[in-house]
Amino acid sequence: MNMEMLLAFLVAMIILSATPGLGVFAAVARAMAEGLRSALFFIAGLVIGDILFFLLALLGMATLFRTLGHVFQVVRIIGGMYLILLGAQTLFKKEEIKQPLPTRSIHHSFLSGLFVTLGNPKPLLFYASVVPSLLNSKTISPCEVVILMGIITVVSFTVIGTYCGLAIYSKSLANRKYQRRMKTLSGVVLLATGSFLLFKRG
Repeated sequence: MNMEMLLAFLVAMIILSATPGLGVFAAVARAMAEGLRSALFFIAGLVIGDILFFLLALLGMATLFRTLGHVFQVVRIIGGMYLILLGAQTLFKKEEIKQPLPTRSIHHSFLSGLFVTLGNPKPLLFYASVVPSLLNSKTISPCEVVILMGIITVVSFTVIGTYCGLAIYSKSLANRKYQRRMKTLSGVVLLATGSFLLFKRG
């Protein structure tokens, strides 16, 4: 793997992360509903899902995905139901004094991020098309694989984290009435994302 391929993969990852999609919208919704810490754990779930797809692509994703297709369908349905539940909780929970985020909420954020990636065709199609065209799975070294996973992690946290940070900053400048609207929007986005995963075909 030469420097040109490395840069090409970096640029492709930036485009994937920066393009608004289910992952970005759901991460921003999580940030507005629970704060930056929750959003970062959500992004961690997204990253783990991305790394899984990346590794599958190196091993020949087309064959593996056909074999595991039913498993991913089940994950997609569970993920959709999970996000719908989180969206409903966000919409209907009462306003409370800010407290440190409980461990349970952290787990919810991580799992919801993982479900969004595993049920989302966007990263699946990206890795299935880009990875074989840039990388040779027969000659790539373990060190290079680790470097590429590092790129996936750093780019995802930087780009999507920036979206979340800006959303939280704009929320902090808003008045209380506007904040309630943002909370409602957060719940709606989570509900919409979950519904998309739950009811989409294929």
